[in-house]
Amino acid sequence: MTQEEKQLREKDNLRRSLGRTVQTLRRTINANINEWGKEKPKFMTLTFKENVLDHEVANKEFREFIKRLSRRIFKKQSGLKYTCVVERQTRGAIHYHVLFYNLPYIKFEELLKVWENGKEQRGLRINAIESIDNVGAYVVKYIEKDIQAMKNGYDTKTGKSAKEKNKKLFFQSRGLIKPTERALSAKEVAELERQLIDENAVVFEAQHENEHVGKMTYKQIKKVISLP
Repeated sequence: MTQEEKQLREKDNLRRSLGRTVQTLRRTINANINEWGKEKPKFMTLTFKENVLDHEVANKEFREFIKRLSRRIFKKQSGLKYTCVVERQTRGAIHYHVLFYNLPYIKFEELLKVWENGKEQRGLRINAIESIDNVGAYVVKYIEKDIQAMKNGYDTKTGKSAKEKNKKLFFQSRGLIKPTERALSAKEVAELERQLIDENAVVFEAQHENEHVGKMTYKQIKKVISLP
C-alpha cells in the first residue's frame, strides 16, 4: 500500500468514526432528557477570561469544576448526570457547553463561585430547557466546525493532522441511559410509526447526507402527556 493510499484509508476511517460519534452523541442526549428525576434539564456555557488554548489545562479545569459542583450537591465527587461538548472558537478559545440532566436549582452567584474557584473571573450562562424538539441536534451544532475540520483531515488553526490534534469532542458522565438500536425493514418502520404517531405525538424530522448511504432521514417521536 502506498503512502497516499494509506492516508486516504485513514481519512475515510476518520470520517466514519466522526459520523458514528455524532450519531451516538445525539441519540444519547435524546435518550436521557427528562429521565433523571423531576429537575428540568439545564444548558450551561462555561468560558475562561483568558484565551485558554491548551486542551489539557482547560479539560482539567472542567473536570475539577464537575467534582466541586457534585460535592456541593451530593456531598461526593460524582452524582451529576451530564453531557458536555467542547467548542473551539475561531480565535482558538475553548468553551464548554454542558447539558445537565439532574442539576437542581442553584443561585447563579453560587454556580459562578464554584466555576471560578477563587481564581480569575470567568463566564457562566445557564438556562433551563423548557421545550426544544431535538435537544441532541441543538447540542451537536456547537462542534460542527470541529467535526468538519477533522473530516477534512487537518486543523485549520495549527495545520496539524486530525490524528495529531488528539482533542476530545465531548465528555459524558458515567451511568447514562444508552439508546436501544434496532435494524428494521421499510415495512416495519412504517408499522412502528403507525403505532407511535397519534394526536398526542410531536414529530421532529431532519434530513442529512451520508457519504456512504446517501440521504438519511432522522425522525424523533415524542409523546405529549396531558396532566389532569
